[in-house]
This record gives sequence, C-alpha cells and structure tokens, in this order.
Amino acid sequence: MKINLSSFLQWRINVFLYKRLSWKIAFFYIYILGNLYFFLNRKEKWKVESAIHTVFADHKNYSEINTVTRDVFRGILSHYYEKLFNAFSSVEILKTFLEMHIKSQGITSINQALSNGKGVLLITGHFGGVEYIPAYLAASNYPVTIIARFSSDHLRDISIQKAGKFATRIIDADNTPNIMKAIFDNLRENRIVITQCDEIGEWRPSRQDTLFFLGKQINSDRTINILLKRCCASIVFCIMHRDNNHGYQFIAHSLEEVAGQILSLGDLSIAAKMLKFLEKYIYKFPEQWYQWSKYSDMKTLPSSDIMTERPSPLSLLRPSLGKVS
Repeated sequence: MKINLSSFLQWRINVFLYKRLSWKIAFFYIYILGNLYFFLNRKEKWKVESAIHTVFADHKNYSEINTVTRDVFRGILSHYYEKLFNAFSSVEILKTFLEMHIKSQGITSINQALSNGKGVLLITGHFGGVEYIPAYLAASNYPVTIIARFSSDHLRDISIQKAGKFATRIIDADNTPNIMKAIFDNLRENRIVITQCDEIGEWRPSRQDTLFFLGKQINSDRTINILLKRCCASIVFCIMHRDNNHGYQFIAHSLEEVAGQILSLGDLSIAAKMLKFLEKYIYKFPEQWYQWSKYSDMKTLPSSDIMTERPSPLSLLRPSLGKVS
C-alpha cells in the first residue's frame, strides 16, 4: 500500500521525535522529511508542479512560476507542521501560541451570524493555517463543531481528547452513521459548523451548477447547497492567512460581502460563489493552497468551445496585522 505524506510524517518514530524536539526544530525536521518524501514520490511532486504551471502559464513568466512552485512546496510542509503542532503540542503551549500569533479581521461577521440563533455554517478551504481555525475560535469562547477524517487512529484519539479541552465537538466522518443529521443537530444548537468548499476528493458534482475554477470549467460540489436547503443557518466565509514569522490572520467575510464582491456571478449557487471567492485568495497567495496535487482530479466539462477565463480583479487587500477587529 502506497503511503501518503500525512501518514509518513505521522510514523511513530517521527511523532516521538516531534514531542522531544522543540517545535522550532521540529519544523526543520518536518521540512527535511517532506523533501525526502517528494524526492521518493516523483509522480506526486510532478502533479503539483504541473498544476501550478497549467494555472499560471498565461499569467506569470518562467522565473515567477519557479518561485511560486518552490513556495507552494514550503506551504504544503507548513500545513503539515501546523497539523502536527495542533495535534501533538500541549494544550497550554497551543493556547499560548494562538493568543500570541493570531489576529482577527471581520470577526463581527460571525457575531452577527450567531445572533440569528440558527447556527453558522463557516465555510473555508484547504488554505493557510486552516488547522488553527477551530482551536482559535474555541479558545475565544465560540461554540465550534468540526467535520473531520483522520489518517490514523492515534491522531483521532489525540484530536478528540484535545477537542474536549477546547470545548470543541468533532463529527468523525468515518464513524458517524448520518453526517447530515449530525450537522443539522449542531446548527440547531446555534453552533458554528466548519466545512471546506474545496474538498475535491469528496465532491458530489451538481449537474446545474457550472463554473470556472482555476481555469477549468467544472461542476461545483452540491453538498453545501443541500445543507443550505435543509436548514436556515447563516453563512460566513473565512480563511486563516499565514504571514511571515509564524504570524496568522483570521479573516471572515459575511455572505453579503462575498456576494457584493462577485456580482457578475449572480446566477451561481452559494457553494459555487464560495469556491470562486476562495479562488481569488488562491490566485493572490498560491503558496497557501495545499490542494495542488488534487488539481488534475477535477474533471473538466466536455465541450468543444470552452472559454478560458483569466483571474478577475477583486479588492482582496493583503491582510494587515495592524488592523484588528
């Protein structure tokens, strides 16, 4: 059985070393392991490189694409470092890190959504420090529920144990008989349920909803739309933007903000609009999206005259840690 990067980094000997090294040294150890993994798994490395070249071939020169590619691989390894730090660091160390290194922008969008009393569907993507979003919100006394799959039983046990200390609930996608019902039950309690709009491997394509995403014309995932039809939860989009020097900014946008910035896409579903909004962040900060290896798995719609689409301008300002709300 072919081992993936996540499982490789969670080998028992590696986890043993993470816990005994300082987390600053652990990052460099993970970086070395990650480079070894991609050296041995040339096909997966090529898939990432090919996806980046395909998306940016018409927008960046050769040197710029090489820089983006280098930064993307570093971003992928940063994600796994964050995932492992989130899981295996002590609660005290994690809480201190969250307090010192994360600022927020647009948190009022979540407060206003919760005031409706019908729950909040917090939509994000495989972008930046996404692993920190549940803990950050829970540490700020927000009622958080996450939907998760775990690459190992050990990670599942550790995550559930830590979630309890943060008063966070986990819907285990592999062991929950009816995930939709579990989501609805949590929303009825006026909780924040976090989900991702770019779960490429889990998409249930909509026949009616088509859009361009990173240059491909595809069918959007209909899961979020099904959720919204069956409940009256408020919608908020968010990302955890990764800055330099281990700094992060949690950025939230209300549904009205999202719709206001992509008026030309008025006929698309909410799920498709969220994906398009995430796309703007990916074009601006490609190194922070870690789904590049899944890009080839997105099926392009069969068409003899598919139009190409260039990234359109959007007023996504680079997050500033000086502006906190």
